[in-house]
Amino acid sequence: MSKISNKIRSAVAQLSQMYKPSLALAKSVLIASAAVTLSLMGARHLGILEPLELSAYDQMVRWRPEEQPDSRLLVVGITEADIQKLNQWPISDRKIAEILQKLDKMQPAVIGLDVLRDVPLGDGREELTKLLQKSDRIIGVCLVTDGSPDNPGSPPAPGLPENRVGFADFGVDPGGILRRALLFMKPPTIKGNSSAQKHLCNDDSQVLYSFNLQLALRYLQGQKISPQLAPDQSLWLGKTKLKQLASNDGGYTNTDVRGYQILINYRSRRQVANQVRITDVLEGKVDPKLVKDKIVLIGYTTETVKDLFYTPYSGRQQSNQFMPGIVAHAQVVSQILSAVLDNRPMLWFWSEWAEILWISGWSIVGGTLASRMAHPAKLTVTFAAMLSGCCAIGFGIFLLGGWVPVAAPALALILTGGSIVSAERFNKAGYGKAISDRVKQVFKIEIDQAKKEQQVAEITESDFFKELQQKKDKLRISKQETSEKTPSEPQEITASTPELPKAESQTDEYLAQLQEKAKQQKHRATVTESESGSQTGAINAGSGASSAETQHDEFSDLQTKAKQMRQRRGAQKMIKDEKIDSLTDKEDVGGKEE
Repeated sequence: MSKISNKIRSAVAQLSQMYKPSLALAKSVLIASAAVTLSLMGARHLGILEPLELSAYDQMVRWRPEEQPDSRLLVVGITEADIQKLNQWPISDRKIAEILQKLDKMQPAVIGLDVLRDVPLGDGREELTKLLQKSDRIIGVCLVTDGSPDNPGSPPAPGLPENRVGFADFGVDPGGILRRALLFMKPPTIKGNSSAQKHLCNDDSQVLYSFNLQLALRYLQGQKISPQLAPDQSLWLGKTKLKQLASNDGGYTNTDVRGYQILINYRSRRQVANQVRITDVLEGKVDPKLVKDKIVLIGYTTETVKDLFYTPYSGRQQSNQFMPGIVAHAQVVSQILSAVLDNRPMLWFWSEWAEILWISGWSIVGGTLASRMAHPAKLTVTFAAMLSGCCAIGFGIFLLGGWVPVAAPALALILTGGSIVSAERFNKAGYGKAISDRVKQVFKIEIDQAKKEQQVAEITESDFFKELQQKKDKLRISKQETSEKTPSEPQEITASTPELPKAESQTDEYLAQLQEKAKQQKHRATVTESESGSQTGAINAGSGASSAETQHDEFSDLQTKAKQMRQRRGAQKMIKDEKIDSLTDKEDVGGKEE
């Protein structure tokens, strides 16, 4: 068994040495990928990437093939040509009543009137009110207040019961683009003391259905399908769940999702359903088959009435940038009916953890490619292909009804690959090694200093060091006692020892002065003898001899004094040397005893 275990260990060691560079490379890729993924997720939560994701969504909507018009709907538009032909603006109540009567005779499933009639317009007010009360096929609209005293909303037309009224409001994204639809909501409370008239669409005590949801529910009643509200407050129509939009679904970040909102799954850019003009209805030019058992929507399609919206189709359009409000309502009605009756999927989204894995996966791919390819041209082509693949996969999921992030994984791919390439060039240039060596040196100095301080602390706190300290103190005390017991004479000699050179120099100077004086006296005697002559006779000779003798005696005395001084100096020096030697011997003996 020991042999087998040794072989296994040897094989593992060989494999680790073989794959050590690969493991180091994988480690660097994973670190870069984690850093980029966390940064992008932070940017998403801050809303920095929301414009990019919404732009990607709009582009995918434009790329998606358009579907055929929904045959269950008919749009009756009020165009600019109709206004000029009828010579009326706005359309009078009588003309509206006449249009409704003609359509009602064709037996539609439901008629949606997206025209505000809260105040009388022209003549025919009583006629319109009676028609709205009599017919149970007509659904009217109102406008919800935004909560401000200056905007109390618009009430529905008189004569319509509450169960046949829906609000016509949409919630638009920043930039005015319509991507979301409200299905039902509770009107906000009007702030402050407002004297505005209380009506259905500013009453915060009840929940209102939208105009498009009312039309869809009326049509589905004929199909024996009724709405149900699940315990989680989700809306179900038969076996279809209308997915409620959350604040961070898809590319949204902390968006306003009050009420019950869904993401609009547009059917077509040009024609969501068959469309006619009101003058065609008045002149009897509309085929009854287009109306019978259908949903008929009546509303303005002219740009004179500012009931227009930007949509994902508006991008890069020079003309036809706007979608009329009645057509937008038709898009939502068709979406609900298609989801319930045709199994057309509602738009769905991934969970946050799935999106993190999606983004980090593309980040790892970018880092791996950058670490494996050194040639710039090949790396550029490969990255372009991978970016195309990322967008293609996101678009493929969108065709299946899912909206997943596209901008975030594309950025993850580019940023991770770019960071790996930059790191490799940085290391090859030698900057990385120089910086790492410098950092290591700094840390090593600090670590060594800390280690030394720790070792010194350990030594000073040890018993051995304390014992040495005690011995040192004892030796110092014994030395002081020994120095006190020694005689004072050596101390005097020691103290005077530094003065020896000075005394010797003074003695030498004194002897030189004595010799100089002797020479001067001798020279003076010689000069005196030469100057004295025979004039003086015996007296002068006797006095000169006497003077010479006197000077000779003084010179002899000086020489004697100099000789005595030298002898005394030699004797003192010998005595001092003997005393210094004896003192040195005593100190050596005392040191050995210690």
